[in-house]
Amino acid sequence: MPKDPLRRSRARIWIDYCNTRLQHAGGKIAHDFEVEKSAEELKKYLATLNSEMEGRQYIVGDYSLADITYIPFFVRKERYKATIDDSLPHLKAWMDRLLDRPLVRATP
Repeated sequence: MPKDPLRRSRARIWIDYCNTRLQHAGGKIAHDFEVEKSAEELKKYLATLNSEMEGRQYIVGDYSLADITYIPFFVRKERYKATIDDSLPHLKAWMDRLLDRPLVRATP
């Protein structure tokens, strides 16, 4: 976690965003529950992240727990029927950076 109180609070906000929005909507899709509604919500959540990541390497400055929180979602994006492509360029670049980290690549 960041040492700076402002960045620490932002990290907590974005960790919560992943857990209560992305993972929640993705889980519903993966379990065939409210799929259409959840897919629309997921698109909005991904668009928000795309906007947030514009001009950033990592979500709260340096690589942190906030970024690590999103890795499982990105790894399972096909299961959640999430499309992260060139239509979400900032999000896609961030996802690619995270998934290309040596320890992430080494994880089966």
